Amino acid sequence: MKLIKPLLTLIGALTVTVTAVAVILFLFAPALLQEEDTLEKADAIVVLGGQYFRPIYAAELYNEGYAPKVLASRPVVMPEEKIIRALGINSPYQWEIYRDILLRKGVPKKDTSFFGKANVSTIDEAEVLKKTLDPKIKSIILVTSPLHTRRAGIIFRETLPAEIKVIVVSTPYEKVPKEWWKNFRTAPFIVLEVMKTFYYELGGGFRSSEQLTN
Repeated sequence: MKLIKPLLTLIGALTVTVTAVAVILFLFAPALLQEEDTLEKADAIVVLGGQYFRPIYAAELYNEGYAPKVLASRPVVMPEEKIIRALGINSPYQWEIYRDILLRKGVPKKDTSFFGKANVSTIDEAEVLKKTLDPKIKSIILVTSPLHTRRAGIIFRETLPAEIKVIVVSTPYEKVPKEWWKNFRTAPFIVLEVMKTFYYELGGGFRSSEQLTN
């Protein structure tokens, strides 16, 4: 009987603590997920796979003279995309749309290259870039979405050699709504990004070699 009261007190304290942490994460999740650097010139602009705002902004940075070349991620081609192509439907893959955006926005083909063949995650992109990056490149501007900046920065800085400067910036076209939980696009993105961040901090990660079978 003597142990019941302290045990209930401990359970109550833990419940309050967990609730408080959950409330803080809920209210301040967007701010916690965003961490950008001051934009400055670099040796290359690196565009991560995902939203098409990313290559659009990368092209604008290129045209403004922030870097002389653009390195874009080549994401994995999903099975359903291959089936559509097999049916004779001309549906472009994501990397092809990236290529066309960069060209239309004024980035010459000679200044554009793609890294990876089937990137499925930010970890994939960082690890592949580390293997293929030109030794002459000592600084990169990493272009991604606002809510992805903190995790992307952590992963690339931990993966790339320490002497490579990583400047993380987000596109100016993806605004985070104040009441994000009411937005059908932002809400699931934030929830998933929080889970991915915790998973990475616990030592986990998604890699193409572990995710794809055939």
